[in-house]
Amino acid sequence: MIAVLGAARETAGPVSPTPQYRKWPIVGELLVATQLTSSQKQTLSVVFTDSKGNPANVDGIPEWGVDNPAVLALEPAAGGMSCGIAAVGPLGTARVSIQADADLGSGIVPVAGVYDVEVVAGQASTVVITGGAITEQ
Repeated sequence: MIAVLGAARETAGPVSPTPQYRKWPIVGELLVATQLTSSQKQTLSVVFTDSKGNPANVDGIPEWGVDNPAVLALEPAAGGMSCGIAAVGPLGTARVSIQADADLGSGIVPVAGVYDVEVVAGQASTVVITGGAITEQ
């Protein structure tokens, strides 16, 4: 499986966590790792290939999952071949997975891949000043 990456871009508004996509354990070969700032999102796309690199079909709709929905929200496309990911806000790491059935018949042969994401702080946008205790001179 080859991950096709989209450009990271700023999110338009707040992002809600997506615990319905929580999956553990995450299985599959690590394909890519990336960083997003706490206000960015990205679209991931997949292509399944055979052992010689040719495009291959899978049975059913691939399933996307994330091990840390408090850090990264998912929005899979209806056909499962792409998925929007968005930083929820807190800093941290999340592992996105995609799993599918490679057997086009009645059996099940799992094929899976993993995409690691580190959410880091974005550009400074506000200032917070904190005063210490007041004491006599």
